[in-house]
Amino acid sequence: MTRLIPVLGLAVLLAFACGDSSPRPTPPAPFASQGASPSGAPTSTPVPPPAPARMSTAESDPAVLRCGSLAFPKPAGWTWVQPTAPFRTLQYVVPGTAGPGDLIVSAFPKGDGGALEANVTRWRGQFAAADGGEAPMTRRDLQVAGMPVTRLDFEGTFQGGMGQPPREGVRQLAAIVQGPDQTLFIRLIGPAESVEGARADFEAMIAGVRAGE
Repeated sequence: MTRLIPVLGLAVLLAFACGDSSPRPTPPAPFASQGASPSGAPTSTPVPPPAPARMSTAESDPAVLRCGSLAFPKPAGWTWVQPTAPFRTLQYVVPGTAGPGDLIVSAFPKGDGGALEANVTRWRGQFAAADGGEAPMTRRDLQVAGMPVTRLDFEGTFQGGMGQPPREGVRQLAAIVQGPDQTLFIRLIGPAESVEGARADFEAMIAGVRAGE
């Protein structure tokens, strides 16, 4: 029985890390390096990676979203907010006609944050079609400013919130940007109509990413 305690504790901590109050979704990449005790021994507690040294704040240039060595043109009207859950490095509120959406950026050192395909599979598993089956997904793998970028698009019933009821009519536009020294998991998620209305701005933001600025 005693050997089950660390496993159960990890499950509770993961649920805390991934969960959030409605209508916020779970973070895209829940896996991070294990922490270490003061003695240096590994622990079972997932630890968010350190925040990049250079990162946008509420007082930063309103036209730029900066995360570590990567900079993006930020659409006007997208408002910086304090991240509402662990593993969220940056978070913005995105206005929309059907209610606001969330832009969520999770940054991990290169090689951390989970395998690319594992994250794609996990995201896809958070959405269901109207008949309860797997929701359709659109995917594009491309190069932007010399960096691999995976673009994803999901729509359906979002069922990824820990302890939260499923939400119908949700859309998620996502990009996994593999920078020189970090990987960013970027999601725009919210009411389908609002997210669709912000599609052009999201695509321009991803297309405008630059490294080393």
